[in-house]
Amino acid sequence: MSPIADPRFGAEMRRLRSGARLSLRALAPVVYQSKSQLHDLEAGRRQPSADVAQRLDDALGADGRLAVLARPLRLPDDGAYRIAFAAGHPTRTDPATVDALAALLASHRRLDDVLGAAAVMPAVQANLDLVSRMVSEAHDEMRIQLIGQAAQWAQFAGWLGIATGDHVWSRHWLNQALEWAVESGHDALLGTVLSFRADLAGQSGDVGALLGVTRAALGRSGMSPGQIAYDHYQLARAYVLVGDRQAAVSTAVAADDRAIAALEYQGEMPPWDYYRDRAFFDLESGTTRAVLGEHQRAVELLTAGLAGLDADSASADWTGTYVCQLAAAQLAIGERDGAAQSVEWVRAIAARNRSGRLSALVRKTVCGVSLR
Repeated sequence: MSPIADPRFGAEMRRLRSGARLSLRALAPVVYQSKSQLHDLEAGRRQPSADVAQRLDDALGADGRLAVLARPLRLPDDGAYRIAFAAGHPTRTDPATVDALAALLASHRRLDDVLGAAAVMPAVQANLDLVSRMVSEAHDEMRIQLIGQAAQWAQFAGWLGIATGDHVWSRHWLNQALEWAVESGHDALLGTVLSFRADLAGQSGDVGALLGVTRAALGRSGMSPGQIAYDHYQLARAYVLVGDRQAAVSTAVAADDRAIAALEYQGEMPPWDYYRDRAFFDLESGTTRAVLGEHQRAVELLTAGLAGLDADSASADWTGTYVCQLAAAQLAIGERDGAAQSVEWVRAIAARNRSGRLSALVRKTVCGVSLR
């Protein structure tokens, strides 16, 4: 059997083809395939080879998306087949299937970094539908194992909603993640979900909830060092918004100390903390300094953080948010040329990922300011 490509390949191919106003018949000779073969690719009945995916990528101007989606998912042993079997037999879930779901979630997290949140959401929705059915059929110890994994999928879905600005989607899945995390008894995951819920509240303009729920997250036991550091940065920014500068400054200093401790930590980190490295904490510290009005320091930290990101993350939605912060800080200290370059970077990320949220954010950043 052919390797299993990402299940979003067919939908993404159809979207690009429709956007280009090409029929299957017109596209077929361009990529040296028959109309029926292309139809099967879009329907998911046929797996794309690397060569065909690259030809489709070039023909449809996909900028590498289809080529990436055609790569075999990295699943342990027969993980892809276990998940496919579980889709038809949810009562037959076993620990190996839970491990396969964990590996699949890890691959989707990395795809989010490469392709953007909007592109990943359809596949995550499909997998959450499957996981939800499996949870409803599971009992006893198997349910505990499965529901912890389900909570991670729901938490990731909540993040995707935040990244795309779909607050309804995000609120639904973060609330579901809270319910599943409580049942699983996984305090570190529960604290992480609360932190994301606080972030969503802040984006929705509910500053009181941003402050209160972040405090609640920090009150959970068993939190990872990386999560604790992040929540201190989030708390410092919340204090600025409620007008308590003294608390904001002291919390920002504590956040920097917590970040150093997280980087020095030698223990096992939860899988959702994979991106919390030196570059990430420089970006968080820079964002916090910008909110505090320390714009020169913010530019230094944000520049260092962006330079330290791996290549896969250079066009991620969350990277665009930090670049937008950099542009605003550069404008604040009069670096207009640098700000113009940062704005163009954000615009490129927004266009590549079809991110309306990033487009709106960059417009807000440069509102009323001519970069010419």
